[in-house]
Amino acid sequence: MSDENSLVIEPGRRRGRVEAPRSKSHEHRLLIADFLAGDYSRLAPREGDADDIQATKRCLLALAGDDTAPFLDCGESGSTRRFLAPIAAALGKKPVFKTAGRLADRPQMDYDDLQPGEFKLAGDVSSQFVTGLLFALPLLKGDSFIRFTAPLESKGYVEMTRRVLVGAGIFIGVRDDGYDVPGGQTYHAQPDVAVEGDWSGAAFWFAMNALGSDIKVSGLDAKSVQPDRVVQDHLQRISTAWNGERVFVDVSECPDLFPALSVVAAASPGETLFTGTRRLRLKESDRTAAMEDVLKRFGAEVENRENEFSVRGSEEPFRGGEIETGGDHRIAMAAAVGATHADGPVELDDAACAAKSYPSFFADFERLERIRPESDSI
Repeated sequence: MSDENSLVIEPGRRRGRVEAPRSKSHEHRLLIADFLAGDYSRLAPREGDADDIQATKRCLLALAGDDTAPFLDCGESGSTRRFLAPIAAALGKKPVFKTAGRLADRPQMDYDDLQPGEFKLAGDVSSQFVTGLLFALPLLKGDSFIRFTAPLESKGYVEMTRRVLVGAGIFIGVRDDGYDVPGGQTYHAQPDVAVEGDWSGAAFWFAMNALGSDIKVSGLDAKSVQPDRVVQDHLQRISTAWNGERVFVDVSECPDLFPALSVVAAASPGETLFTGTRRLRLKESDRTAAMEDVLKRFGAEVENRENEFSVRGSEEPFRGGEIETGGDHRIAMAAAVGATHADGPVELDDAACAAKSYPSFFADFERLERIRPESDSI
């Protein structure tokens, strides 16, 4: 498996301090809001930019030009692709999108001619479509209405969008079944607003702590509306279940937590049933299939069904060995969590993919003190 992107992780718990990465969800939104206000200062390269953030920056710079059919290289960033499609249309442009990885196969919506009116969306496909329209519709001359034909999932991310819009001077009317969006509004820049720390990235450190590590995480806002802020509550329930107890965890509102949570479930004595897993099949990889493979390699018992994923845990150490990440950043980081509970080295085929959301993850991991397992001293 050895190549330039592979990484061998020695087993053992970790101890130390880390700074949470910047929330790419929050940063995407701030970048777009300031861009629509005519402030491009956030678009300059910044140390620690995740691959997805680099994608949004280069696409916004392309939109800022005079080309009516700009070339927008979205990489593997679903947020970039889904947010910018309606925004480009509202700006009167017809972009040519370039995508990488599985992004072209994931659900998309395009708008050749975006006009004000009523937009009916299935809220259980991706909240990113809602966010894209919430940014674009205020730019149109007339009023618009977003109505859900199925309940909205990942509501916290849409609430994050609404709060960024409010800060930019945009009014959004909230209804039980959707949103009212007056047209003819003007964006105002908010360059002094800092990007929040990322709870989804921090989740992997908290998962290691649930397996016995002692890692202090700074830079997080306990009052954030990020859906992944629930990670510690879920970890507490999973890791403290007694032998034979069944724990139910609905990840429909926080699907990005699933890889880290499932590793902890495999190392806990109870049985964890994850529900709301259907959308995980549409990520950078099929994350249910990917984590089924990872956990089975670790020695866990799992069942992967259409919208459920069950893990029968054991407190026995995981088996070390080779892990295939599928080029998915969250699978790679979840495997690192498992390595802290393994009986031998864990080799990842691709650690570089973590740069999609958390470029410094493995560098931060390597700086932590390793608490050697007892087997090392025999």
